[in-house]
Amino acid sequence: MAFADTLLSQMKGMLLPILLWTVLPLIPFIIAEQLRPVGQAPRLRDYTMNILIGISTAYLSLPAGIAAGSLSAQLRGWLPWTPLSFTFASVGMVPVVGPALEVLAMIFVPLVLHDFWFYWSHRLEHAVPALWAFHRIHHSDPRMNAATFGRDHFLQTIWRTFFSIFTLGLIVDLHLSEAGKAALYSTLFLIGLSMFYHSAIRVRVPGFNRLLVTPQVHRIHHSTDPAHYNKNFADALPIFDVLFGTYHSPGREEFPATGLSDFPAPRSLWSAQWGPVAVLWNMIRPRLTLR
Repeated sequence: MAFADTLLSQMKGMLLPILLWTVLPLIPFIIAEQLRPVGQAPRLRDYTMNILIGISTAYLSLPAGIAAGSLSAQLRGWLPWTPLSFTFASVGMVPVVGPALEVLAMIFVPLVLHDFWFYWSHRLEHAVPALWAFHRIHHSDPRMNAATFGRDHFLQTIWRTFFSIFTLGLIVDLHLSEAGKAALYSTLFLIGLSMFYHSAIRVRVPGFNRLLVTPQVHRIHHSTDPAHYNKNFADALPIFDVLFGTYHSPGREEFPATGLSDFPAPRSLWSAQWGPVAVLWNMIRPRLTLR
């Protein structure tokens, strides 16, 4: 009952924060994309489809996120090691700049941990057919735009968030209030950054290409050009692409076309969410019948 109560409570309170923190911030990006687009400007239906996919995915993946945190907390007492005790307050004690450093730490410490897991899970999604079956929904957008940041299948979100939340809870023991603040600050930063680098704005910021993922850097990842395949996997910090040999530095006027030539973009919310499930079932069913 506790799980069901938590789930229902979270579901009831989600819609307004989703609209406030993910839909409204899209407006300035949408205006910029119409004024200075890469190629053809995104259309209204391009935005609405991505927003609908994002909202439905948030609801469909919520049970897995709650279960991951709960299971991690229950298993912690059985571990043969003691989780690291960590506090951001110690950073805030630095004279003068302490409060600012504390906020920056709350943003970037979770981002480094998140991005390390994201990088490798993302590479697996491109290499394993069963994972690619749902990740390709994200890549199927022929007019990538700021709203593409939320164009994720719910199974992809479950795959990414369950293991990151579950494993982090087994390694780090962070005070609940600090964990909440760090999650809020880092998530808001990442949402804003993700909207920016998915945007179809013709903008160049070469000085940041190796520090943070930029629109040109991430557009390479979504490119239809085979020369760009399996490049620039990072979600926020290109350092992981640089370290593991998958970084591609975009040229000055390198704004390639996006989408998938062998997989048309879904035209309805039903086909976007159900289609990959059907594909996965068709992959698994022959193996089940053989048994």
